[in-house]
Order: sequence, then C-alpha cells, then structure tokens
Amino acid sequence: MDKVQAEENIKLIREVMETSARYTNLSGVSGIIAGVLALVGCALTYWITFAFQGAEQISWYVVTWVLVLGISILQDLALAQRKARSRGEEYFTPATLQVYKAVLPGIFVAAVLSIRALTLGELDAIPALWALGYGAALCAAGRFSAREVRVFGVIQLITGAIALFFFSTWDYSLYVLALSFGIYHILFGLWMTRKYGW
Repeated sequence: MDKVQAEENIKLIREVMETSARYTNLSGVSGIIAGVLALVGCALTYWITFAFQGAEQISWYVVTWVLVLGISILQDLALAQRKARSRGEEYFTPATLQVYKAVLPGIFVAAVLSIRALTLGELDAIPALWALGYGAALCAAGRFSAREVRVFGVIQLITGAIALFFFSTWDYSLYVLALSFGIYHILFGLWMTRKYGW
C-alpha cells in the first residue's frame, strides 16, 4: 500500500467515525412544522387569555403547550426516523443517545423555572425562560450534531436573555413566544432543508 492510498484510507476511516459520532438525521420539515405548531399555540394562548379566568385559564395554557410540545416531539421523531431509513441507517445510534442526554438538563431547568413562575403568577416571564432553557439544550446537543444547531441555540439564549430583562410583560411575552418558537423554528427548518434536504 503506497502513501497516497494509506492517506485516503485514513481519511475514509475518519469520515466514518465522525459520521457515526454525530447525529445527522435532522429534518428541516420538522422544524417548519414545530414553528407552525408554536404559532398555533400562541394564537390559542391569546384566545384563552380572554375566554377564561383564574385557575381555568392556567389549566388551558398548560394543556395547550403540553399538546404543542408533545406533537412537536412526536413529529420530529417520526421524520428523523424516516430520514434515517431513507439513508439506510439506524435511527437509534450512540450519537442519538448523546443528543437526548445532552438536551435533558436544559429542558429540565426550563420546566422547573416555568412551574415556579406559574406558582408566583409570573406567567409573562415563561417565554423567556423557555427560550433560555431551550437554547442551553440546543447548545449542548449541538456538540453531537450539526453546527447550525449550536448557532440556533445561541440565538435562543440571546433572545431569552433580552426578553427576560426587557420584554417580560403581557404586551411582549406572546410576541417573544411567537418569535423564538414559531418564526425562528420556521426559518431554521427552511435553512436546514436547503442545506441537508427534507
């Protein structure tokens, strides 16, 4: 084996190892769908604000966003598995497990802070807290995925921090939610679709 062939073999081995260590089944369509679901959730939240009062209002907020989150996760999982199958790959790989483990702390922190904000009646701060927790989760997951995931995470962190200090009022909090989880997801999904396909 000559030197050129050995270098090509080493390059091929490195590419295979990097691919197996990275989560590459990102679906741009999933991001678009998640963004649309978030915008629907925002519209329902706006309606609930005027349709209900007190504990009933809070209950409907929780139901709305648990449904948005649940449907978003299920469709993302389905589309990611479909993408893996179309490429002849397994979905559940060590990289997939690393991504799941990486996002959990950020999501946990956002959930705990949101529950605390609910008990204090600080509902207007929740969108900013969600953006901060989600941004931290994306930054962690980005270590095992595409660079764009980390960039998206940083954008969410910056948005959450600015929103927490300057836009945590009724007048702005729903706009923060629509921007960070609606519009950002749609733009991110379009970008990922353009770069990595559906």
